[in-house]
Amino acid sequence: MNIKAKCEQENCSRSSGFTLIELLVVIAIIAILAALLLPALTKAKQRAQAIGCMSNTKQMTLGWRIYADDNDDLLAPNDSPYLTAYASMSAAQKATAKNWVVGTMAIGIDAGDAPYRITGVSELLDPNSVLSPYLPSRALYHCPADEYVDINAGNQVHVRSYSMNSAVGTRFYSAINGTPPVPVGTAVVGEFLPGTWTSPQLTYLTYGKMSSFTRPGPSDTWVFMDENPHRINDGGMCAAALAAPGKTYIIDPPSGLHGGAGGLAFADGHAIVHKWQDSRTYGSQNAANNLPPMPALQQPGDNPDCFYLAPLTSAPR
Repeated sequence: MNIKAKCEQENCSRSSGFTLIELLVVIAIIAILAALLLPALTKAKQRAQAIGCMSNTKQMTLGWRIYADDNDDLLAPNDSPYLTAYASMSAAQKATAKNWVVGTMAIGIDAGDAPYRITGVSELLDPNSVLSPYLPSRALYHCPADEYVDINAGNQVHVRSYSMNSAVGTRFYSAINGTPPVPVGTAVVGEFLPGTWTSPQLTYLTYGKMSSFTRPGPSDTWVFMDENPHRINDGGMCAAALAAPGKTYIIDPPSGLHGGAGGLAFADGHAIVHKWQDSRTYGSQNAANNLPPMPALQQPGDNPDCFYLAPLTSAPR
């Protein structure tokens, strides 16, 4: 092969590849496209998770309604200790600890569903979780967007993301200290409905039977909501039924994991994802998860989300 032919072959070989500048241009274009697409992909993921959350809460509400049909109109208990782990109770204590779902997310052994990891038997499906025959899947209790890893739960994601309106349900739990049990079917007290802890609470309605949803009515009373993962504890979620100028309260903050929105399911069975208007609604939280419930917080400046949520929580007696 002569020198000219060899040089022509080498030039041809070199021209078939990319130069460094060309590669950098391609990489830059890909980075720009990724930056443009990322917000759309993030929104698509949020929408998909929100749809999954709506599906979960809708199925939970249907199971809750069927339970009432099977129990002479009585609603499932919604009265449990928020700082006592179900997994650590004695057999005698568990006998008086029935609830719509047992376990507190404020204690690691319950929050990470330690019994399930050890024995394969989940607290969510324990016989004392009275809705478990109607909600037989652990996945139903967890919002797809809830990825909060709790160091107090052995670096586990909480097994449950949803809680029930504290104005809804019956009382069953007899306190660890030996308080006598209340009659079966007694409606919950709803101590935080006036905005601050009040007992006895006689200002706002509570609902122990399906037939008791007279005001504001089944389609306008929320039952399940995804609660802020930093603050979730027992199965009850306290929201104020009082909202007036200068009196807007956040007690148990909801989740804002769906792009600043949260899921709610109502007594008639329908479910929605509602966009919160004020970031304080879901952002008023303490990062530590092993604390008592946040005190009723009257926020500086009225919170529009409280005006939205209060009339959907209960009604004056």
